[in-house]
Amino acid sequence: MKDTSLAPPLRGTTPAQHCLMIIATGLPIFALQWLTFHRLLAHPDAAVVTWPAAVRLGLVVMAVTTLIDIAIVLWLWPRRQRPAALPRLEMLLAVLHTGGLVTIGILFGPYTSPVNMAAVISLIVGLALLGRRAVVTGFLLSVAGLAICQGLVMAGVLPYSPVLVPGTFIRDVPLAWWMNWRDLMFAAALLSGVVFMGWLFARIDRQRQELEELSRTDGLTGLANRRHFMERLEVETFRRDRYQRPFCVVLCDADHFKKVNDTWGHHAGDKVLRKIGEILSNLRRPPDVAARFGGEEFALLLPETNAEQAQAICERLRAMLEAEEFDSDGRGEDRPRFRVTISMGGVECRRATGEDALKAADQNLYAAKAGGRNRVVLSVEA
Repeated sequence: MKDTSLAPPLRGTTPAQHCLMIIATGLPIFALQWLTFHRLLAHPDAAVVTWPAAVRLGLVVMAVTTLIDIAIVLWLWPRRQRPAALPRLEMLLAVLHTGGLVTIGILFGPYTSPVNMAAVISLIVGLALLGRRAVVTGFLLSVAGLAICQGLVMAGVLPYSPVLVPGTFIRDVPLAWWMNWRDLMFAAALLSGVVFMGWLFARIDRQRQELEELSRTDGLTGLANRRHFMERLEVETFRRDRYQRPFCVVLCDADHFKKVNDTWGHHAGDKVLRKIGEILSNLRRPPDVAARFGGEEFALLLPETNAEQAQAICERLRAMLEAEEFDSDGRGEDRPRFRVTISMGGVECRRATGEDALKAADQNLYAAKAGGRNRVVLSVEA
């Protein structure tokens, strides 16, 4: 059964970095709350507007949470690039941060405290970065804590807001420290949420671009794949019809490629394909499209190019590949070496559709192979 405790896959980031981002969104809130509790206890009139015992409890919880977060950062920072999963650390962070936020919420009133903003942000961050098991555990703990608190409040055992006393409000107007704390907590939670959301959406957009690039790229050679080539061929056909400028389509096929795989191994065959892709990439102009059609077959789309110009490009490709020497899969400097040639067939397309151009180029490629291989056969559309 698949383990759902691991963090969701965000390409380019590690579980350690996920944990560091979790701490980055929670640590400022806990440190700020610790400072608030400390200032309240240090104030000479604190007992008038707060319950000192509740404030001390909150101070201890915030201090422990902050110190554990700092210790985790010090331990995790040198390991941030490691790809290993950290399910136990994720669980610890989920429980630790949930406990800290629930404590603040209970002490200041779970339904009217600005810490609710931080709780919502933490849930979103957890869903994006942590494993399901850790997030569900933290969520269930928060629900259980709030349910117990509500039960004690309804039973009259616990006041709704243990930190606040009636003196906190004068004629329904809160004292300055309460308003400042409320605004500061809200701003801190909102800022951490906005920063994280900005990072997350930027990351998602980058991954979307990478996936789009992968969808139109051949994984072995780095050239365009057949699908992207056909899309560009259709676009170029429309441009040709509008501006009355011909384009050329060239199909290339490595000679006796099956023999290369059978004799020297598939690893050597992959070397040949990558080298052909490299040469095509270096020879093509910015508007040209070089693609791997499949197997050992490649294609070139040359916009605003006539047969003579295409012939020159193809001859350069043929000569460069013929001069290349490949290593076999053997070991040592004395391992056998071999060479590969390529046959090409192309057509200058003036009025035909892209499909017809491909058919004509394929016929010329067949003629090049029938004529002895390692040659270029190009024609002009009649």
